[in-house]
Amino acid sequence: MATNALQTFTAFYDGWLLRHQRLQDQLSTVANVKEEDLSKLVEQAAEHYRLYYEQKSIAIDKDVFLICSPPWYTSFEKALFWVSEFPPSLFFRFLSDLNLTTEQARRVETVRVEAARKESEIGEAMATVQESLAAAPLYGLVNRTERLVDGQVSELDDAMKELKEAMRVVMVEADGLRVVTVVEILEVLEVMQRVKFFAAVGEFRIRARRIGLQMEV
Repeated sequence: MATNALQTFTAFYDGWLLRHQRLQDQLSTVANVKEEDLSKLVEQAAEHYRLYYEQKSIAIDKDVFLICSPPWYTSFEKALFWVSEFPPSLFFRFLSDLNLTTEQARRVETVRVEAARKESEIGEAMATVQESLAAAPLYGLVNRTERLVDGQVSELDDAMKELKEAMRVVMVEADGLRVVTVVEILEVLEVMQRVKFFAAVGEFRIRARRIGLQMEV
């Protein structure tokens, strides 16, 4: 199962990255583009990320441990992660150059405060899951030097299922918060601002990966 999940998502992600670069090229060259075409470009960007999280959700269901430390990302990228992906709080850094009106800034701040609260809650939930390992029978069973008997194998299976489900729930909530945060930010922005926002998000991902690949040479 783990091997299949890895191969499936790695193949998807390789293709997604290629499409990401093409989309980024479009987002970065929008001078003199009609508003109608800008709206279509925003829709393309939203669909691009929607597909990513859809496939990631499938991968989480197949192998949550794999998504915990995804090997298709570089070590540098993963160092920036919060619960298997860039944190929702990062999105607000891409708004500084959008010349928000006073009303827009007020609405964005409301979204930011709520996102920060939920991000903290989810982070605490993940910490609780990780801390629960010490109280679970996993360590004791792993440290046994003799072969596990049937009852202990069953105990290990039950503990693993419980751990996987707890981690799955936290990861789904984290991705849900990322999606909701972006949706709420977009609701505040005008069309050109949305294009610039997606361009900034996309460029950050590209630069983070480029740095990570350079560090691994």
